[in-house]
Amino acid sequence: MRQYVYISTATDNLRNEDVSDILAAALRNNVGSGITGLLIFNGRNFLQLVEGEQEALTKLMEKLALDKRHNGIVRLVDIAIDKRDCAEWTMRQIRLSDSVNARREELDAVLPTSLQPHIRKTILNFASLN
Repeated sequence: MRQYVYISTATDNLRNEDVSDILAAALRNNVGSGITGLLIFNGRNFLQLVEGEQEALTKLMEKLALDKRHNGIVRLVDIAIDKRDCAEWTMRQIRLSDSVNARREELDAVLPTSLQPHIRKTILNFASLN
């Protein structure tokens, strides 16, 4: 089993409804693929943590690369894992507050405590971006 964390940039014409559609598709598709994780959108960029079997994650990343709602996918983390950090989340959307100062604290409170420290730091640093 593997865990990926990637970031990407939303296209200029991305609407709130598009973000809702992305989450709905992830919830629907991830159950059958055995993928769990979380999705964060800061109004300009996405950060997604996904975990599952290598084959399922490879297919997901290939599909995401074709999605015209974002571009510039950069994989920040690609590690083998023994157990899932987000086992209970088919795909959890975490909304960031408007206050950049409050984001890290709010995000830190909802992230799984089992995340490796460097992954937690990467996600918390993302929260500081505008």
